[in-house]
Amino acid sequence: MIRNPDRSGWFGASDSRFVVAKNRTSKSWLEWWNEKLGYQTREIHSEAIAAGTAWEHKILDAVDPAIRKDHQVLIEKYRLRVNYDGDKDGTIYEVKTHNFLKEFKVTNPYWYQAQAEMYAWKLKYGQVPRLYIVAYGLIEQEYKDYSGKVDDSRIEMYPVEYDKAWIQDRYLPNLKELCRALRKGRFPG
Repeated sequence: MIRNPDRSGWFGASDSRFVVAKNRTSKSWLEWWNEKLGYQTREIHSEAIAAGTAWEHKILDAVDPAIRKDHQVLIEKYRLRVNYDGDKDGTIYEVKTHNFLKEFKVTNPYWYQAQAEMYAWKLKYGQVPRLYIVAYGLIEQEYKDYSGKVDDSRIEMYPVEYDKAWIQDRYLPNLKELCRALRKGRFPG
């Protein structure tokens, strides 16, 4: 829930889907790159995003009140800025809210984000952490009213294993290339 609307100059873990994207000519990729260069700002607001942000700390507290919230790690070498929803004792907790009526799935973008979070942690602290995606199904009224209590029965924990090969073979080469281009203020390639 770290709130900084300026996403220029750094790559976040949630940017990982763009970092590894093969198509760098799509409208969404070009808008993302222009945001990284500081030429434009993309502000994405929705009822679902607002509700997810509002419920995040409450969900983490329901998992364990001792979880540290909103910790940030900076890896200057790669211009990597990772915001962790929560962490405790070498375990990262990444909260994802979803509509309770729909089945939750660990999508590729969520998996990529988790890999980037674990990689940054490894660089900063010298060990590969455990990571759980904490999924919580919101019911209709919880998208507008954030005052209720978390229903423990709706919390689902999805462990994500660190994939060193994916980091080394796919993520890191792309991240390095984009980092060089970002430092030079140009399009990669």
